[in-house]
Amino acid sequence: MTDEQIRSAVKLGMPFFAVTGRGQVLARYLPYGPVFKWERNQIIPMPLQGSDLLWWLRASDDEDHEG
Repeated sequence: MTDEQIRSAVKLGMPFFAVTGRGQVLARYLPYGPVFKWERNQIIPMPLQGSDLLWWLRASDDEDHEG
């Protein structure tokens, strides 16, 4: 999935399993369920949901494009 497809899935509440452009693995297994992030061989629930998660993804992208 592209980063834009991930953002669309977050907005629509669709289940997905994807790797962001930064190499972060994100997944939602049930419609409108929590989003999980893969980190150090474990899956942890993301504290951010909906528009907050979209903001976090956008901020992460912006950090990569600085400098």
